[in-house]
Amino acid sequence: MNNIQLGKDNIKKIFWMYAIPSVLSMIAQTTATMIDSIFIGRYVGSAGLSAITIFFPLIGIIIGIASMFSIGGTTLAGIELGKENKTKSNNYFNVTLAISLILSIAFTALIQFSLPIILKFLNMEASTVQHILDYGGTISWFFVFFMLNFALTFFLKLDGKPVLVVATMVSGTLINIILDYVLIAKFGYALKGAALATGLSQLIPFVVLVIYTISKSSWQIRKPEFHFNEIKQIAFNGSSELLSQSAVSIAGLIINALIISRVGVIGLAGYAVSQQVASIAGSLGYGFAESNQAALSYNYGAQLNHRVNALRNYTLKANLFTGIFIFIVANLFGQEVSSLFVKEPETIEMSVHILKYFSFAFVFMGANITVGTYYTAINDPILSGAITLFRSLIALLLGLAILPVLFGNDGIWMSIIFREVSTVIVGFVLLNLKPYGLKEQISLKTAA
Repeated sequence: MNNIQLGKDNIKKIFWMYAIPSVLSMIAQTTATMIDSIFIGRYVGSAGLSAITIFFPLIGIIIGIASMFSIGGTTLAGIELGKENKTKSNNYFNVTLAISLILSIAFTALIQFSLPIILKFLNMEASTVQHILDYGGTISWFFVFFMLNFALTFFLKLDGKPVLVVATMVSGTLINIILDYVLIAKFGYALKGAALATGLSQLIPFVVLVIYTISKSSWQIRKPEFHFNEIKQIAFNGSSELLSQSAVSIAGLIINALIISRVGVIGLAGYAVSQQVASIAGSLGYGFAESNQAALSYNYGAQLNHRVNALRNYTLKANLFTGIFIFIVANLFGQEVSSLFVKEPETIEMSVHILKYFSFAFVFMGANITVGTYYTAINDPILSGAITLFRSLIALLLGLAILPVLFGNDGIWMSIIFREVSTVIVGFVLLNLKPYGLKEQISLKTAA
């Protein structure tokens, strides 16, 4: 297949050629996590689900830092490509890969040495602590594959090869499912098996992506030229992604503590199941939102703002329709979905109850994600960071501070609705006031 011409091809063609593979890729990654949770819930129990729910906020911060450099690097590389500065664009590629490699090694060492120390200070049962150590200690050895895969997929999409990206991600998901069955169901390795399955499933995609990048892509692996100002620019541009993941992690720790204190372990297990459905809604949102970041950055750099408008609006509409669809599914099939993860009737009942509230938030979730990623793509990390921080932390904490007082324990779940509704209002106000960010382009090209 010929490479997609980001500045020339039909907008609708670009949108769907990138959106479909991106959404499938995000679903593949989310499915891998969901399959882990299904096997853990059914073969380890609610205690295992609670353990990974507690551990995921720590992973979120690491993912946020990886996203910061990967998305920041590809955004700037895309803008330089739009300006036809190919040498500078390629250096952004090499700098981003080098930073991802260094950080992955550092994070592995950090988890290995600090996780047992951190868990000593938390008041949890010994079995839960062991579950967290088994999962976190094992999966951290595979951070290098996760982070480099993450960076390579973004750069290959920028190079006009979205189909390759989804093919490799789907292969990883299939491997993960097979290994989950073998390691958890057959050999009984519990959370260590889940972590091994997820980690090992990244090996084949990593090999494929590296070989294809070297032999088939426009990117050339060279010794990176590190310039402090450029690294700072990469980090600053992608900072909203770090802010998003960090805020989500902090909010996750707070909401976990609130659920444990007010509802108990059964509430946390029910919340964990609901979060799996929320992760599907979020992955679809990010799938559409991030699919056209390369095209947005390229056309923004080329000052083809009418194409930027069209791509942004297609993404918003797609995510709104998707949100409505997930709302319907969550309300019609909440019982069946919950039963996939756990067998305990009390936990199923709790998760169905929580899903009823979450479903209203799903309608707006994708649109809110779109606004944040859009401002990142057009090189405005300030507005991207502002809307992301508001959604991920400020609005949620406001909801958690007010709604449980008014509505009891249900106020915890209602705070998710409050977060999404308030954010969608703020987001659309921003898009009307600053459609091209704080530094709007003066020169607008109208040629196709």
